[in-house]
Amino acid sequence: MELGQYLDELTDGDGPLARSGHEHLSSPQPEDMAQVQRRWHGIPEPRRAELIGILTELAEDTVELDFSDVLRMAIGDPCAAVRGAAARGLWECEDRTLIRPLARLLSSDPEPHVRAAAAMALRPFAERAGAGELIDRDCARLRSALTGALARPGEEAEVIRRALEAAGSLDGEDVAAAIGDAAGAPEPGLRQSALYAMGASGRPGWLPRLVRALGDPEPAMRYEAAGALGRMGGPGAAERLAPLLSDPDAQVREAAAEALGMVGDQRARDALARCAEGEDGPLGDAARAALAVASFEEDPLGLRLET
Repeated sequence: MELGQYLDELTDGDGPLARSGHEHLSSPQPEDMAQVQRRWHGIPEPRRAELIGILTELAEDTVELDFSDVLRMAIGDPCAAVRGAAARGLWECEDRTLIRPLARLLSSDPEPHVRAAAAMALRPFAERAGAGELIDRDCARLRSALTGALARPGEEAEVIRRALEAAGSLDGEDVAAAIGDAAGAPEPGLRQSALYAMGASGRPGWLPRLVRALGDPEPAMRYEAAGALGRMGGPGAAERLAPLLSDPDAQVREAAAEALGMVGDQRARDALARCAEGEDGPLGDAARAALAVASFEEDPLGLRLET
């Protein structure tokens, strides 16, 4: 099927979208992308939104497929459903030139779900900024968009959540204050996102809150606290996380295993090894995967000799 025929089907068809032909939109040549742009708005809005969702799923399943050019175009779509789907699809894209359009969506899009999706897509860039991997101009643009969302009067809780999770990596007193406010908020979702942001910030001062949250009656809070403590690491992290391998909630148990893999010290590996040997099913699988991560982090080149 040629690209033109594929676009004809997208434009003229009124049935469900077929799961074939979409490879035409993967890494298109400039002339092909120009054709897509010319014909894009001839595709009915619901089909455009559905198409973006399909492309995102295909890219997650097949690493060779790259639809970022189409997704980048679609974040400027007049249809909010298309913009939101495109922003969600770009959350793993590493092209720093996306920072500007995503920051613009977060700052000024009229739809809260689009702003939230943009904040989520900015999180990997914020993590890179926190690690010193972005230029100052990009860092400033990220900080302005994320902290602007956090300080915006009347902003939706979902937008604040996603902006907070991203901004945690940027640190700063303004971000710390926003995390503290969310940690005391009445909305459970905001408190959960505050825990995530604490772990992303790496500030030792958050450690007492994280430790308390490991014993929270709500599984979602224990889940987020485990992940945050795993990202933060440090002395004593493994001892605090290991008991959660016996948590009554399955997701918390698996989160604890993953967190121990991130901690990766000898105590964490010992706890994971015991779990991997004694557990079958999802928890055993999670423990074995985390143990592999911890072992790789300790000896990435496989140079350790068995004795």
